[in-house]
Order: sequence, then structure tokens, then C-alpha cells
Amino acid sequence: MLYELIYSSVATHTISSEDIAEILRTARDFNTKNNITGCLLYHNNEFIQILEGEEKIVKDLYDRINRDKRHFNSLLLAEGEKDERTFNNWSMAFHELSSIDVKDISERLSINNFMAFSDAAKTSTFPMMLFWKFAKALLDNKSL
Repeated sequence: MLYELIYSSVATHTISSEDIAEILRTARDFNTKNNITGCLLYHNNEFIQILEGEEKIVKDLYDRINRDKRHFNSLLLAEGEKDERTFNNWSMAFHELSSIDVKDISERLSINNFMAFSDAAKTSTFPMMLFWKFAKALLDNKSL
């Protein structure tokens, strides 16, 4: 069965674009080798990420991610089994959300800001699926 895990965290103030590029290189290499897919979004020094794959590998990966010193205050938002991948063609999609992206998502979801949605999604899987559908639409319209 396919497993997903979604978390948010806060980037350290010293994180650079080179650090993010290294995170993506490492993630894409590991994920390709371990049949993990997902997406990492970044906005205003905050991350939100979805990981999809085999449960043990995803949980072990999340434990490693939590030990990474480039971010802190990791918060597990949702986890559980699912029938199909949302990001089946992405070893690790990435998008740095602009203020316009955040405004568009917020308007579509009737939520005032990006991370507030993360908090609301803790109790419902439908809003989270809807959020990631919008994130995927953003990625499909841009070549990363």
C-alpha cells in the first residue's frame, strides 16, 4: 500500500539558495533510488512537503529530515495510506511560492495564508488533497 506523510517546518535564517539546491539534489537522488515521490514548497522561510512511497522508507526519511539543521519546528501535518500518488512523475518537485501564488491558493481555498492552511489540514484529508492538487497545477504550468 502507498503511504504519504506531510509536514511543515521553518528554515533557518541562514539558509541559502545553494542550500535548497543541495537539499533538492540529495532528495531527488535518494527518492529515485527508493521509489519516493513528492513535492517541497517554500515560502517566507517556511517549508511544506509531501512524501509518497513505502511506509517504512517514508518514515525513516522523515526521521532523517528532522535531524537536518537547515530547518526547525518540524510539524507532522498528516500521514496515512492512500491509493495513488499525487506526484507520480516527480522524485521531488519544488516550487518557491510567490506572494501571487499564495494569494491564488488562499483565494481558491478561502484561507488567509499558506501556513494557516497547514494547521487546518491536520483534521481533514480532503483539504490536504485539494491543497496538493493546486500545488501540482502550479508545477505543471512551470518547468522546474
